[in-house]
Amino acid sequence: MNKPHLKNIYCLCIIKLSKWLMLIMPVVALFYNENGLDEFDIYLLQAVYSISVAILEIPSGYMADVVGRKKTLVFGSILGTLGFVLYSTSHSFYGFLVAEIILGIGGSFISGADSAMLFDTLASADLKHKYLSFEGRITSLGNVAETLAAILGGAIAGLLSYRSVYIAQALVASIAIPASLMLIEPTRKTSRIGTSLGNNISHILKVCKTSLFTDPKLSSALLFSSVTGIATLCMAWTAQIYFVSHGFKEMTITPLWVLLNLTVAFFSGFAVTTQQLFGPKPLFFCIMIYIPATYILLGIFPIAAALVCLWLFFAIRGYATPVLKDLINQNCDAATRATVLSIRSLIYRVGFATLGPLIGLIAGKFSLAAALVTTGTLLLILSCVTGFYLYRQAPEYF
Repeated sequence: MNKPHLKNIYCLCIIKLSKWLMLIMPVVALFYNENGLDEFDIYLLQAVYSISVAILEIPSGYMADVVGRKKTLVFGSILGTLGFVLYSTSHSFYGFLVAEIILGIGGSFISGADSAMLFDTLASADLKHKYLSFEGRITSLGNVAETLAAILGGAIAGLLSYRSVYIAQALVASIAIPASLMLIEPTRKTSRIGTSLGNNISHILKVCKTSLFTDPKLSSALLFSSVTGIATLCMAWTAQIYFVSHGFKEMTITPLWVLLNLTVAFFSGFAVTTQQLFGPKPLFFCIMIYIPATYILLGIFPIAAALVCLWLFFAIRGYATPVLKDLINQNCDAATRATVLSIRSLIYRVGFATLGPLIGLIAGKFSLAAALVTTGTLLLILSCVTGFYLYRQAPEYF
């Protein structure tokens, strides 16, 4: 790989670190409780974040395709920093709400553009067949960062305060700005559609139609990956609430979060080896069935058994993330790659924005266990439907 494009890999790693070095995760539910928020408020805030991402998800991905990956990543990095600055100075639901909107808009400009930049960087150096390996390593790096963040976040909270963790998070987010500025736009095929708004909207709709309806392989990969994304994103927040509901404090949550993220990091980094060892078909069915079923298991099992189930969930999640991204990338065109990846993000963000508050409502009215069983049943149905659709349309991958 030539040196300018090798530089992109390093910069993307830094951006991933800034995004995944989430110091706040071990204390996020505790921080919200300290500021008077309940379970419904927590899920509602995250739903607002997901909607904020979703609103600009496809336009920002389209901008990355037309204007350039680098410019969208720079803008997203700036907004990501501003969002955490506002979070660290707010004390109420509405202050957090504005911060989540800013973070959501910033996240929409990074989502899709980072993976598209990686794939195009490798393709320009005739290494696109190495995408799964690189995506797995970068994802693994992100999870190692999240693991380190859990330790640091717990330590900062213990020594100082929960709010100090959010101040530190703003500093971490800021490192993505210089990294994105140093990116080099790789040579690639671009869309030639003119500059009028009508042409742009027409082209976006055409890409959406092709991705979701016209191209069965891409459509099936996109839908199954989106459902899996809903399940894994929702679990990241549900696990925190689950821990707090069992009386865990930061000194207990921190080592648990460290273990879970190390698990994701390991299986992401060795995704290729895992696939060679167990075979793509058994692993595919593990993703399809076990990931949604974990919600049901958490709802019915005692805490010790539930934690084992949760560990296995994060192991499968680690493998699934790079594999499903690779499946989408292999089936879409370079000129529309960021837009396609943004369609995926849009679907699972809207899904989470719908499902998250529903979990909060059921948990508040009945119990968290009832909410988990209901959620798991719904996700299992969706996962099986989209999974068998993918299995029928792209049997060569299994």
